[in-house]
Amino acid sequence: MSMMTAAPEWNVPYVFKGATIIDDTHSWTGGRRLANLFNEKLLSFRLGKRQKSFFGDRVQFEKDCNHIQATVNDFLSWTTSIDNNSLPIDHPLYQYSNKEYFAYADYMHLPELFENDDQHPLIHMIKWSDIGLKDRSGKESTLWIGSQGSHTPCHYDTYGINFVAQIVGKKRWLLFPPESPIGQLQTRIPYEESSVYIDVEPSVLDKFKDIDVYDVTLEPGDVLFVPKHWWHFVSSLDTITISVNSWLEQPDDHVERIKEMLVRQIITSTMLSHDYPCDQWLNHNEIATDPATNLTLLSSLLANTDVQEPTSKRSRNIITTANHVNEQRLTSTLFGSIGLTPSNDNVSSDASDDEILLKRLLKAMTASDTIDLIYNKLLSA
Repeated sequence: MSMMTAAPEWNVPYVFKGATIIDDTHSWTGGRRLANLFNEKLLSFRLGKRQKSFFGDRVQFEKDCNHIQATVNDFLSWTTSIDNNSLPIDHPLYQYSNKEYFAYADYMHLPELFENDDQHPLIHMIKWSDIGLKDRSGKESTLWIGSQGSHTPCHYDTYGINFVAQIVGKKRWLLFPPESPIGQLQTRIPYEESSVYIDVEPSVLDKFKDIDVYDVTLEPGDVLFVPKHWWHFVSSLDTITISVNSWLEQPDDHVERIKEMLVRQIITSTMLSHDYPCDQWLNHNEIATDPATNLTLLSSLLANTDVQEPTSKRSRNIITTANHVNEQRLTSTLFGSIGLTPSNDNVSSDASDDEILLKRLLKAMTASDTIDLIYNKLLSA
């Protein structure tokens, strides 16, 4: 038995073992139960090249992947196929070998996925109360479905704190504290609101072998707590993985939204003025808003700088008793000791010298400490 303290007081990751976030976890093995819940609903899967090593290949951002529409049944038949010849030629994944590609349907916010159908069974199957998140369900949850090798590039989330429940299969997480030297590699290109990525090349990995990393493999029934602004890289280890997560807003998220709008203004204004293609500068689901729209949104945000807490006050829900969970605080190890072998792949760039220089300038202009300075100057002006 354990008492879950207020999450804003936590500054390291935790894993809760044996949590019942979704009914009858064992019945989800293989993904068939999920397929029945989704029936013939089409989901957006991104297809990327499977990496030869866990962390050593060039980063594959969403813009570098192919995107297709497929059902969960399509996904399951593809992951278990011996080769593509065993699939019908009209199968949406026919041209992608599961030995060369991963498929990932990610960031699927359930209310949007089910078009605000509050009565969908999956919405009510998810309950976070077992780890103390009172009154949270599928309405505040996001679904992730992936094949072996599917991964999320290393990044941190600018808003909120994160709880991740593993439902099917295993996922490996590498977590780095906010002050980690790995942050020297941060980039805002491709731009995605609320996500700050790092761009890792094999040649620089050796430089970071002595930094601290939290290395954890999540199994079904595990729930991971990710503190605010912690860098994390996630990869699916099994043939099929299914996860759900819930982000909880925090009192300073309003400030983070202002800072994100500053970054958006810098990135999109530069991109549009130089006629660079959106699909190379923005992540897959981002929209290139024009400078006038950005300024209007920024003005609106600045007019509410006195807001100290989100109106939903979701963070209050987490101060409660969790009676059935074994709470484990994670400990760090050295990055160089966890057996990550860099790839020897040579990756070329199609960018011109001018574009490369411009991206270097933008990296400096949108660095976290630079944006902090602009924000503080803006408020004091």
